[in-house]
Amino acid sequence: MAINRLPEFYISYPSCHEKQREIAASFCEASSVGFDNCAGAIDGILVWTHMPTEKDAGDDIGRKSFLCARKAKFGLNMQAVSDKRGRILDLSIKCGGSSSDCLAFEASNLYSRLSRGLLAPGLVLFGDNAYINSSFMATPFPNVSSGNKDDYNFFHSQLRIRVECSFGMLVHRWGILRSAIPLGITIQKTVALVNALAKLHNYCIDRKDGTDTVCEPTTEDLSNIMVSEGGYVSMETVDSCDVELPVQLMDAGHHFDDIPESQRRGDKRQSSNIILPRTLLLHKVVESDMTRPMIKRRK
Repeated sequence: MAINRLPEFYISYPSCHEKQREIAASFCEASSVGFDNCAGAIDGILVWTHMPTEKDAGDDIGRKSFLCARKAKFGLNMQAVSDKRGRILDLSIKCGGSSSDCLAFEASNLYSRLSRGLLAPGLVLFGDNAYINSSFMATPFPNVSSGNKDDYNFFHSQLRIRVECSFGMLVHRWGILRSAIPLGITIQKTVALVNALAKLHNYCIDRKDGTDTVCEPTTEDLSNIMVSEGGYVSMETVDSCDVELPVQLMDAGHHFDDIPESQRRGDKRQSSNIILPRTLLLHKVVESDMTRPMIKRRK
């Protein structure tokens, strides 16, 4: 509670266009093709909890909304935007684990701000296909395995993966997130806890003066994690990410089960006559004459 009260730790995506362009310039340094308009990478992760009590869940929501069927775990859908270094620029925990990333994102304050023109002209967030491609969100092209669109998807993922690395750093740093939040901690307190951990995560990165490595847990830390009631998730090595990731907690909201097909079609129709940022990024890839690296297969 003390951490969450400190105004200097407050997490909210910056409204200053100059700061947004600084974020995009930092991402551009990591882009092989020179994408210079990524103002943040967004994704969701499951905050694992025990099944809440009926009182804690609330009559209007219900305990089932906290069950993530994809991961067979109860929890909360946390939406976060990170910069290139893994600092969390925005955070929202408003939906249960059953929610799609798209719906959880649209329930966030950030979505409302983006819809009202938060970003500087030309800037967008980079998200995966759990989100809807729009004027402020560039997503991959679905169902492609070759050609220019596939090349774009590769260069897009170079920057988008930064938020996954951020999740890896966050969970690696705070082992309590590798298991279900202890019984007795209410949903409201869990949200406050995760917000505090995210703020300390940013503080640690800032204090490192550019070094974003996370210290290895002590033997005592690992022992406490491994004896957690209900088990724990392992940290796994993933290609193109320089930190281990809590894969069992990620991609939980990669579905559109709670978004009507009619709504998604309506969103596509509204943007059909507009040249969206993804199209401009595709043109940049084509004009650069760059292609995704060839995968070296074992003989």
